[in-house]
Amino acid sequence: MDRSRQAEASAPRAPPPPLPLPPPAPLPPLADYVGEDGIIGDGWEKPLVDAVQKWFMESEMMTLFADASAFADLHCDVFELELKEHKLEYTALHNQFRQVFEDKLNGYLASIGYTPEHFYVAYEKCVDRDSGTKTMGEIMWCCLEYEFFCQIMCERKREKLGHPS
Repeated sequence: MDRSRQAEASAPRAPPPPLPLPPPAPLPPLADYVGEDGIIGDGWEKPLVDAVQKWFMESEMMTLFADASAFADLHCDVFELELKEHKLEYTALHNQFRQVFEDKLNGYLASIGYTPEHFYVAYEKCVDRDSGTKTMGEIMWCCLEYEFFCQIMCERKREKLGHPS
């Protein structure tokens, strides 16, 4: 075997890409919960929150992390590591960052026939009854929180500059 084939054969191989997750089970349409009086009844909230939790925790988390990393790579140079005060520009970037996340969530909700408002109502009804719902909400909130955003941006800038954390 020549050297190039030998080197190729001994080179570590990248793991195969993960298999795609199966699509979520379809949710009953919201119209199924509307009574003759036109009022939405109970029971639709938990399936909606469960669907969002499955989407967020099982299939979207890594994509969101990659999107957040790409956003940080593009914008972290604006952040001044030693500055104790925050620039107005940081708030504008934070709003853009939040919008990326909100657009993904809203797109998912629309794809299953619900609105953000439906999700907020459902979340409020379920959060005190289900620890998984509470955990999902805490993770979502942490990801969108301003101080956490600034910390991530500064950490990314340190990495780009070659400074230890």
